[in-house]
Amino acid sequence: MALIDDAAVVAAGGYIFVADPDKAKPTSITDPKNPGAGWESIGHTSLDELPEFGRDGDDPEVKGSWQNAKLRQTTPDVTYSITFQSIQATSLTYQLYFGAGPAAVQADKSFRIPATPAPQVKALLVILVDGTRFLPLWHPRVSLLGSDAVGMEADGFVTFPVKGTFLGSSAIGGALGEWAQIEAPAPPAP
Repeated sequence: MALIDDAAVVAAGGYIFVADPDKAKPTSITDPKNPGAGWESIGHTSLDELPEFGRDGDDPEVKGSWQNAKLRQTTPDVTYSITFQSIQATSLTYQLYFGAGPAAVQADKSFRIPATPAPQVKALLVILVDGTRFLPLWHPRVSLLGSDAVGMEADGFVTFPVKGTFLGSSAIGGALGEWAQIEAPAPPAP
């Protein structure tokens, strides 16, 4: 593998967007604050606790035969996820955290918390920003729900932890998403 200096990304900033499930991946993002029609920003997220992509599941095992102790490796059952800390007390944050749809917003703009939360399935787009470069990470179906206690500190923002579990999408052959990659620069023309 080539050494590609520009492929080393510092997640100095970023934006998280949601859309209707199976929303197509943006084909050309020129502004990381505006990936296109249909994408809604979830707003501010914690700088102290950046989004974290997780992996949970089995580790692969090596299976052997009497003749070959290391004949084959198993394919593990793995679940991938993202956890982020929203710091905006808005309707969208409450919908994701408490597991309620837009109908939970009352006429006086208050938010009615459901007795039984229902994960909100959305398309998710995370755009990492490193100076003038950015890296889009797209997932067409993600099940989002609050994952821990609402955090409060006297000298910090109130945080609403939300966990998203990546789901397979028939729109892309059952895959979980697509992450952009930074390629090596093309060699100069002769």
